Amino acid sequence: MTTGRVTYHLNHGVHPPALIGEDGGGQITSARLSRDLDSPAPDRLRSLRAFHLRAEDGTPVARVVTEQPLGTRLSGRPAVYHVLDPHGAPLGRITFRRRRAFRWGRRRWTVEPVAGPVLNGYAGRLVWWALWWPLGLPVRLLFLLWVLMAEADDGFRPPRRIIWRDSSRSAHLVFRAVAEDYRMLRHDLDPRLVNALIALHQSYDPAEGAGSLGWYET
Repeated sequence: MTTGRVTYHLNHGVHPPALIGEDGGGQITSARLSRDLDSPAPDRLRSLRAFHLRAEDGTPVARVVTEQPLGTRLSGRPAVYHVLDPHGAPLGRITFRRRRAFRWGRRRWTVEPVAGPVLNGYAGRLVWWALWWPLGLPVRLLFLLWVLMAEADDGFRPPRRIIWRDSSRSAHLVFRAVAEDYRMLRHDLDPRLVNALIALHQSYDPAEGAGSLGWYET
């Protein structure tokens, strides 16, 4: 098992889309992502997911299925996903929570492995959100107006960086929004669970120009 830091990024330019891992030894394809052929029809909030993670030779390594679709902002119901091994045994559960309507909060991704620490990651740092609401949001609205008029790409977004931490506040995984990559700082989690988390996150918060559902639209 690799003990050094590993950085992952999603390559949309190949089919099926590939999660690439890079350490001191170079780059390797960590997983190929493919939607299930019988994946569920999109729900109203487009939160249903069903996909496989495969090795480079096509061998299944994990599967992600929806346990519970996302609720409305009023209900506050999170989206819950199961990650299974090729034989159907659970590897862990991943939960996505949005900010509830009329309440302060940030998007949160929770990873609950069968074995290992539970990790929570919040979108954006508090200091950047404190600047975003009085300064960034008005600029964002003006920028969106310009995008609509000029038919340009929307390149101005709210704070997106995420650091997944355990109960002792130790950081395990960092999503770096500017670089659009994920840096593993520790190796307590099963790599298949890490790949599933990245795939889910990239279907909710994809890189610029990747579509509203990112790779999951392909």
